[in-house]
Amino acid sequence: MSSVKKILLILSSAVLVSLVLFAVLRTVSLTQRVRTLEGLLDYDQQLYVPLSGEAPDSTRARTAPIDGSKHKVFSVVDGDTIKLETPEGSLPLRVIGIDTPETVHPMKPIEPGGSEASQKATELLEGHTVVIHYDPDPNHGKWDKYGRLLAYLDLPDGRDFGLLMIKNGLARAYPKYPFSRQEAYLAAERTAQQEKAGIWAGQYDPCEPAMSDSEIVDLAPR
Repeated sequence: MSSVKKILLILSSAVLVSLVLFAVLRTVSLTQRVRTLEGLLDYDQQLYVPLSGEAPDSTRARTAPIDGSKHKVFSVVDGDTIKLETPEGSLPLRVIGIDTPETVHPMKPIEPGGSEASQKATELLEGHTVVIHYDPDPNHGKWDKYGRLLAYLDLPDGRDFGLLMIKNGLARAYPKYPFSRQEAYLAAERTAQQEKAGIWAGQYDPCEPAMSDSEIVDLAPR
């Protein structure tokens, strides 16, 4: 076999190998993208779970409950997100002004302190009746872009849930987007830091904001 033929054969083999590798990598990439999308869809489904006997309908009109109304907590998603029982079904609610470490985000691992925050939230909220309050600032929306209601929660004994979580070092205040209780929340956070409570104790790093009040948009029916 001539040297030219050998070179052509080697080049052809290299091209063939490259095409096979490209096809394999493309398949892996597509698989990863599909899995990521599936994870995001699963996460989105956590935002609305129908109560027993209720047909799921993601296009249903959302009606904000009355300010100061009482609702039973259907379930706890994580330290700062819950689902309320309402006449229309379960309603996802994001607590205003706090942020806890992630435990359920499909793109992030469970963050240090997240399990403790979720456990405390479950202990305080799940199955209990709470009072919801909206921020009195008219510029603060009632809904975020994920369809979650934005509100403060009063526990059955009257304590502010968000403030309590900060005091225990299970959440940090999130003042990037102003809210009416931020002065009290920030003061409680400074105290928790000084006392090295929870996430400030040294074994945990301060949690980073994930899905927070940054996505606030007022989508309430007008």
